[in-house]
Amino acid sequence: MIRAVTLEKTLLILSDLVSFFLCFMLTFRLIAEPFGAAPFPEYQNLAIGSCLGWLLLFTLTGLYRSWLLNSRTLQVIRIGRTVVLGVVFILVGLFGFEFIGKLIAGDSITENYIYGAHFLWIFVYGAFVFAAASFFRMIIYLFLRYLLTLGYGASRILILGATDSGIQMAEQFQKSPERGLRAIGFMDERYQVIPHDYHGFPVLGKYSDLARVIREKRINGIVISHDSSSIQEITRVLAWLCDIPIHIYVIPGLYDVVHGHFKANLVYGFELRELFAFNMPPWQVRVKRLMDLCVASFLLLCSSPLILAAAIAVKLDSKGPVFYSQERVGLYGRLFTVHKFRTMFTDAEKNGPQWATKSDSRITRVGHILRRMRIDELPQLFCVLKGDMSMVGPRPERAFFIEQLRKQVPFYISRLKMKPGLTGWAQVRHHYDTSIEDVQKKLQYDMYYYENMSLLLDIQILFRTIYVVLTGKGAQ
Repeated sequence: MIRAVTLEKTLLILSDLVSFFLCFMLTFRLIAEPFGAAPFPEYQNLAIGSCLGWLLLFTLTGLYRSWLLNSRTLQVIRIGRTVVLGVVFILVGLFGFEFIGKLIAGDSITENYIYGAHFLWIFVYGAFVFAAASFFRMIIYLFLRYLLTLGYGASRILILGATDSGIQMAEQFQKSPERGLRAIGFMDERYQVIPHDYHGFPVLGKYSDLARVIREKRINGIVISHDSSSIQEITRVLAWLCDIPIHIYVIPGLYDVVHGHFKANLVYGFELRELFAFNMPPWQVRVKRLMDLCVASFLLLCSSPLILAAAIAVKLDSKGPVFYSQERVGLYGRLFTVHKFRTMFTDAEKNGPQWATKSDSRITRVGHILRRMRIDELPQLFCVLKGDMSMVGPRPERAFFIEQLRKQVPFYISRLKMKPGLTGWAQVRHHYDTSIEDVQKKLQYDMYYYENMSLLLDIQILFRTIYVVLTGKGAQ
């Protein structure tokens, strides 16, 4: 079955392309032909270019993210804003090219502009694009919401806590299927002592069964509705869910328990709030990946002499391999291998895994320099190119430490909702981890980054990284 989001995006792109082409045709018939323009076939390339231009602009302004469950009025306003921006680009482009042409030819730049007589028609063209795109999109959403009422493409929701508020929410889902949420069942810690049928919905197990039930039932989201208002109880539940790629919602009465700790979104149509909501627009996610590839490739090219010199220095300084390879935990718990220049003696962990400390005797002479200048991290650029890491994100950690820290630091596991990075907000704001207190502090920075993730913040972090590298701030 085609996912609702995929079907929505496909239909939007197709309908927009049809809208753009029809608007170009209509404007051509009303403007170009009456003024004796060449036949339309000679303008086909321009028509295709304009359609692709509008498609790119709509993509960059977020009009191809999922709008299915959001306000249609808000979407129409966003379309209008984008069209105005597009019209400005057209005006600047047409008159700009003509202005430059006059300068080159030495003609007067104050008169006889070809497009001047059609200034108003460019706005008419923009109005056509706005009306057509809005109209076709509303038709598509009527169709998609009809499919949701039939059960196609709905998100499968699991409710934690067989409570009155939980059953009210499940019944709301049933009464409003066009909103795209469907209650699959309940989970409750009292599973062994309560009926396994709660108001017509199955009770599927205890919270310790979450991972299994989510996998077997193909769950897309969790609603926390249990009676306990204890922050410890909420924390315990969320800690089990943070490394699973699903949406986590709370009923507003419980939201106050965690207010101030998480960024929350109001779920359109229901009195729910989403925790750990990923707010980076999809187009920025794609640009972020492109930026990763470009920056990593550039750095590898520029630092190749430094990498060669570091490799020679490591080999001459102490016995052992040049590189230190280690398994780390990535996005949503996926394991991958990182490579770094070896900065410690080969028997550094003969007594088991442990954190590095200030003036650590296990660090070699060259290792101190490599760490201070962050040169030991350069081989991880290959992990960025491969896609296991990003240029910016939380530091990847070993599974051994994650299992220890998730028990001691609330929500530490939430870092796994982000792809690990070569540098990050925590790395440029704090030093290496040497204690639980350091981990808790860096988690706050990591969660700040998650809640405010954007290309602008990534660029800011990259520039701060340059400062850290040049000054040795935070290194050990």
